[in-house]
Amino acid sequence: MTQHTMNHPHPAAPSGKRFNFKAFVKSGAVVPAIAITIIGTAALSMVTYITVSAVANHGLMPRPTALDQYTCQGFAQPFTMTFRHGKDAVQLHAGAITLHGELINGEIQWSGPANAIHMLGFVPPVEMVYDDTKSIHLLDSQRVEQVCTR
Repeated sequence: MTQHTMNHPHPAAPSGKRFNFKAFVKSGAVVPAIAITIIGTAALSMVTYITVSAVANHGLMPRPTALDQYTCQGFAQPFTMTFRHGKDAVQLHAGAITLHGELINGEIQWSGPANAIHMLGFVPPVEMVYDDTKSIHLLDSQRVEQVCTR
């Protein structure tokens, strides 16, 4: 081996030779090069979109929506029920007292201290029999129906 080939195992291209675009196209390397570029751009765009959305929403989960408020004339006194169709959470507000509950198959399971129910002055509704965007229909323990409207 000569000194030239030991230092440079591959002979250098002649200085007058230019890149041959037609040969590159005919070799079939254009299609993978374009496909990789498109896929890479799409992946980078998706990562950017997710990152911007996460920053704007303060996290990856969407912001929770507020419950709808329904005014009820009350079984014994006026109160407000907050509820959103499709959600399990319900709340009853009467004066300064708030009860939290869960709607399971139409029945309301109230949680919280038992004395809050006594402070209300009435037994809270135990069942929701109908709801739409304008009203909800509640039943108390004696099956008396109360219609609440937005």
